[in-house]
Amino acid sequence: MALVPVGPGHSVAGVIHVQILRDNTLTDPQQAFLAQINAPDVPQQTLQLGNGQSLEFPVHSGKFNGTIRAEVDDFAVLPAGASAQTATAISCKLVFKLLEFFTITIGSVDVTASLK
Repeated sequence: MALVPVGPGHSVAGVIHVQILRDNTLTDPQQAFLAQINAPDVPQQTLQLGNGQSLEFPVHSGKFNGTIRAEVDDFAVLPAGASAQTATAISCKLVFKLLEFFTITIGSVDVTASLK
């Protein structure tokens, strides 16, 4: 697996760092990209960028304890209508939500990345 950063890193809510990575050995758009997520006092998380993908992890800051859900929304291969074999890029939105008594979206990252 040869992971290569795609573009600059992103900050979510000022405390979560997200770096999009591409595995150069894979050609399937739903397997080739992932998000590397770093949050304070949490082991590094990895989320595959594809339809229906999500993960949850605990966060602790002072007296605050909560859970963050990172989810991939609106994943698409580009150009529109392309198959996995003919796609040249992907696009999606990586959304971060705080799950407590209710759900609050704390930030998102728009992702567009080339396969070629």
